[in-house]
Amino acid sequence: MKKDYLILTINPGSTSTKIGVFKNEDMIFETTVRHSTKMLEQYAKIWDQYTFRKEEIVNTLEQNKIHLKDLHAVVGRGGLIKPIPSGVYYVDESMIEDARTGIQGHHASNLGCVIAYSLGWEYNIPALIVDPPAVDDFEPLARVSGLNGIERTSLLHALNIFATSRVFAKQQNKKFEDLNLIVAHLGGGITVAALKKGKAINANNGLEEGPFTPERSGRLPLIQFMKLCLSGKYTETELKKLIVGKGGFVSYFNTNKSTEVENMVKAGSEKHRLIYEAMAYQVAEEIGARSTNLHGKVDGILLTGGIANSDILMKWISERVSHIAKVHVFPGELELEALASGALRVLRGEEIANQYTVTTKKVGIYYWDNLEVYVSAINTIEDYFRDKGYKFREAGSNLEILYMNSKSNEERAREALKKFSEEHVDVIYAIGSPSSVRAAQYLKDRDIPVICTGIYSSRILGEIEWEENKNFYASCYAPSIDEIMKNTILKINPDVKKIGLLYKIGELQSNIQHDDISKYCEAKSIQLVSYDIQEKEDFNKAAKYLVEQGVEWLFLGADTIIASSNEKQLQVLTQKIPTVCILENTVKYSGLIAYYVSWEEIAKDAAELGVKLFNNMQIENQIVNPSKKRLIVNLKTAEKLKLKETLSKLPDVKFL
Repeated sequence: MKKDYLILTINPGSTSTKIGVFKNEDMIFETTVRHSTKMLEQYAKIWDQYTFRKEEIVNTLEQNKIHLKDLHAVVGRGGLIKPIPSGVYYVDESMIEDARTGIQGHHASNLGCVIAYSLGWEYNIPALIVDPPAVDDFEPLARVSGLNGIERTSLLHALNIFATSRVFAKQQNKKFEDLNLIVAHLGGGITVAALKKGKAINANNGLEEGPFTPERSGRLPLIQFMKLCLSGKYTETELKKLIVGKGGFVSYFNTNKSTEVENMVKAGSEKHRLIYEAMAYQVAEEIGARSTNLHGKVDGILLTGGIANSDILMKWISERVSHIAKVHVFPGELELEALASGALRVLRGEEIANQYTVTTKKVGIYYWDNLEVYVSAINTIEDYFRDKGYKFREAGSNLEILYMNSKSNEERAREALKKFSEEHVDVIYAIGSPSSVRAAQYLKDRDIPVICTGIYSSRILGEIEWEENKNFYASCYAPSIDEIMKNTILKINPDVKKIGLLYKIGELQSNIQHDDISKYCEAKSIQLVSYDIQEKEDFNKAAKYLVEQGVEWLFLGADTIIASSNEKQLQVLTQKIPTVCILENTVKYSGLIAYYVSWEEIAKDAAELGVKLFNNMQIENQIVNPSKKRLIVNLKTAEKLKLKETLSKLPDVKFL
């Protein structure tokens, strides 16, 4: 049974503050606290409204019998803080200072973080923000402006853009992170973003670029605007107001209400129609530009925000962009829902909240040899760190990574672990079973967190006591033998009588695999024929022996001999006997079938453990067992063994 979480969401606007209280996904209370102009005029700066707005929120909640002591988290609308990757963030003092000084501008939304922080401090609950306008996932090409010294910056309606994208993905039964989308938020400001696999890789800056809006000028002819700036008619403040506040509809019609302009269009005003349709024209242009950022591979165009309620505007935009991808309209905003959803993902452990201020961390990565899967795992761990805002091997780094390859040498392994201890690393990653075994031998009584990554089973760590060694963690790769059998051999040959196993005596993970398969076969009255391989030259002898023994299927384990073998070396076995592989790469190199967990998933699990440790977060389980399993088949080998037709009938099978 899932635990219930109570979450307070706060979204400050220029003259009001929207608040909502959620019980899990369900909004149980919502209101807009209106602030009178007379009260707001008492404050010289937006930031000075903090205490007043907080008191208004607290009073409103108390009047509606909502007790702050019952809350599990409070989440505020993120403001114009420093550029950061998309996601959920803990509010800290540095964030509050950046919001106070207006590092990217002054806006009422800057108050969201400080109000959340204050309430979180008082009631000892997490204070968070979600996808602030300062979200910056830009790819390097998007930053180039065309003038040295000026760089394009990301400033968009990230909260509603990401929320709408997640709603759309759920409707399509897809993962948000698997889609390429173009999302246009249409309101007082307009931003159009290209979302590539969950990241906003390009968007117009909502304050200085893109289409004009009800009150913003958007992009302007530069030379004409430069002449206006040099005319002496306007102060700097007045010029900024022409760009944001008195641009767009305000400059043409002295109103920032799109409904008033639309009513004039319906009444037959040609000038109102020209300007209104021109805004749609420019939005369509921006959508077209974003499609090039995605190489034309677009899964959907989403139109959202308050102006998306206009049928006329939606029609004009859709007519110009529907050739790119299907257009989907989501009128209004989902900002409170998005704030609550982000906080809920963190409370449930589905997502790790990021740290706004990241202190420099040091990681040691230690691996036994240059196996392809080990290198791939290291790359995945590095990518995960980058996605979480960590920088290394570049200017402004906040993460140092030390690498040690023991080259299958016991002494080098000992030296690597000794060096990591002396360097006082924050976390050690032991990649693969051989490295993890040595880490357990040499570090089990130390305080350094060790994450054993990509081990067959936690049992390979021998006599380690998990309760006593809280510094040890493991990300395992193998489903149980029972699961593997049910999804491979027994689907094809339910009456199998004789199974072979190739393994390496002396390697702990190989011995454990042998024991697991032996116990399974004994329980199911299946004869097991085992063959010990100590070097790759043993494959020919093994093939001859196993064929003579009448083996129907052959298990290829995860020992270092099989893991490091190439296609030519394995084919002496795989082209004679149907093989079930423990490792994904063994199937790529001519093995027949595998029911497995990818090393990418294993490494991501391990990387997530590391980030949690960096942030002193509670980790419920020291051992992470595989969850996302896949079934793959080598097409050439299936054809060679005349099993393609049979294997193609298996559910969710993927041919390589």
